[in-house]
Amino acid sequence: MTKRSPWTILALLCVPVFVGSIDLTIVSAILPEVVVSLKLPLDTRLDDAAWMITGYLLAYTISMVFTGRLSDMFGRRWVYIIALLVFMFGSLFVATAHTWPVDIYGRVFRAFYPNDRPPSIEIRTLHMIIVGRVVQALGAGALVPVTIALVGDIFPKNHRSRPIGLVGAIDTAGWMLGHLFGGVMVKFFKEYGRFFDDVFGLGVPDWRTLFIINLLIGLVTLVLVLASLRGVEQNRQRGKFDLLGTLLITLSLIALNIGLDSRTADTATSTGQFQNVAEAATNQYTVPLLVGSVIAFLLFLLVESRVRYPLIHLNIFRKQNVSPAAFANVCVGFGLTIGLVALPLLVNFRDGGSDADTIKDAAFISGVLLSCLTIPMALFALPGAWITDRYGYRATTVIGTGLAALGFLMASFTWEVNTSYLIMGLQMSIVGAGLGLTISPIGTAVINAADMDERGSASAMVLALRLVGMTLALSSLTKFAINRVNKLVEEASVGVLDTSELTLLKIVQVVDELLLLGAIVSLVALLAALFMRGGTVADLTEEEEIRPERKLKTTTSIPV
Repeated sequence: MTKRSPWTILALLCVPVFVGSIDLTIVSAILPEVVVSLKLPLDTRLDDAAWMITGYLLAYTISMVFTGRLSDMFGRRWVYIIALLVFMFGSLFVATAHTWPVDIYGRVFRAFYPNDRPPSIEIRTLHMIIVGRVVQALGAGALVPVTIALVGDIFPKNHRSRPIGLVGAIDTAGWMLGHLFGGVMVKFFKEYGRFFDDVFGLGVPDWRTLFIINLLIGLVTLVLVLASLRGVEQNRQRGKFDLLGTLLITLSLIALNIGLDSRTADTATSTGQFQNVAEAATNQYTVPLLVGSVIAFLLFLLVESRVRYPLIHLNIFRKQNVSPAAFANVCVGFGLTIGLVALPLLVNFRDGGSDADTIKDAAFISGVLLSCLTIPMALFALPGAWITDRYGYRATTVIGTGLAALGFLMASFTWEVNTSYLIMGLQMSIVGAGLGLTISPIGTAVINAADMDERGSASAMVLALRLVGMTLALSSLTKFAINRVNKLVEEASVGVLDTSELTLLKIVQVVDELLLLGAIVSLVALLAALFMRGGTVADLTEEEEIRPERKLKTTTSIPV
């Protein structure tokens, strides 16, 4: 513990968490401008540039897995500081990718291929931006689990639900606002850039300025965090780092993400494109990559069960609440993605047409409706913490998953071709509110079950499982929807010349089926939550009095 207010410390820690989660989605809004600014053709290079998003998500997830364990070994403070420095360096790398990183790229290329001509400076710049994004993500992904683990260090056991709910809300709000923030800032720079250049003489700001802002925020936060974490007890576990386990889980996650990569489905914006997307959704590498992912994961479990100092202590799943909370968290990620897939799918095809204006309008409507899902999810994370304090893990998770199931069921039985966007938005708000209520009880249940030297690994596991659920759902649901629509249209289109209206009807049918699946997944999570116990302030206070948290023999406590 520390004499400083733990809430003040947490507020400072959450600033980089928010900025890092914003960067998960900020590039999706500025991606075309990045490609155009590099004078690259959009039609041939946009797919390559999409690795700015995919690479960030991959590195973000992988970093979560192993940095939690590093914080258990070397102390939260310094792992957090190093992660923040890595994120800042990545931001600087992206902002200056067209300068010294490009020169380094050229020198390295000539060293290995002296007889070949290096790629053009534009291609090299794009590659260096992608590298910078990966570096950024390695730092940003580490910030979230270490922050949650620090909650366990600076808050007593019976007061952790609210701070964990706050971290979850801030993380969700960040990736939710990333699209909007990126688009608004780029438009602002275009309209007022000359004014800033005239006043400050620093040149016209553009998309690179967004990453400079990251750097400035990081510098201020770094100084404040260094000061605020002084005196916080650093509990470090002796032992070796599980390098083999880290490599295996990294390989598994990379193969899973690439094997399930469904970026091609994002191009499905008109009824005429469905068959092309269906063909693109599956390729010759999908099955080998997924098989490789499963094999690597099984080997990871084997290694973790045998090594003395594992990356994740598998015996944590035997502790009360951990297994049902972990399973429910996968379901929450899966259910969230159902909403993220179903809404744009219906809106894009219902509006029809493939001209630029129609696509832009559909994208705007999809964004507003998705906000109806994600904003309540962020807002209800804190009420979920309050309910947990009073009624415990089980009641809060059951209420949340039940509310999500209700929202999905209402949408499944009412969405038709002409359903108003207002009704769709209200029903998705119910889903988002329900999912938001589960953030705090699930996270707190796992953190409170973990020993002092396992909190970093436990917090990483909580976050990674939700991302795995989202990853599994994203590709499987997209491919299911595409193939299902094609099959239904084929069966019903015998003798029909114009199938556009028929296709739209079948798309609505499939979206309703996805929403029904969302209700089923939410109810499955509810059943898992029934096995959770305790979690109220009274329960945890009594438990602390009977069996106070204590350091293990393998742990050294070092005040810093």
